[in-house]
Amino acid sequence: MQKIKQKLSILKNSRLATRVLLALFAALVICVIFVGLDNATGIVLGWLATTSLIMAMAHTWRKIWYFIVLLFASFLGAIFLAFLYMEVALPLAGWVGDIDVTQSTAWRIFHLLVSNIILLVTPMGIIIGIVGSVWLGILRLVALRYRSHTGGT
Repeated sequence: MQKIKQKLSILKNSRLATRVLLALFAALVICVIFVGLDNATGIVLGWLATTSLIMAMAHTWRKIWYFIVLLFASFLGAIFLAFLYMEVALPLAGWVGDIDVTQSTAWRIFHLLVSNIILLVTPMGIIIGIVGSVWLGILRLVALRYRSHTGGT
């Protein structure tokens, strides 16, 4: 049991944890490239890759406010991207190009980019925002209860 605690304490090192999470992200992205995002396995791998990327940024956060901002930014970002896609980019592409502009390679790349950001980043940002804020809230309540029982300052 002591060895496990020592190994976990090594992962508390911020730089090492960030490197491990980024290496996990790279490995999962390679898996997503081979599997593809057109099936359930690829989507789950994409969600795991996105989770590891977000956690690489958020694992040092110690304020609940940061996770709440992540939650709302993910939610509002998805709405903004959907609005941008449907109300700005699609009419603009139809106005600039011809009737078959949505069949072009550039439009397909834009469509895949926007839809994959909405598909992968939004749910994981919302979930990490909720879980992180609840986790830190529980830790704060436990610390507050511990201080009140020990008569700490």
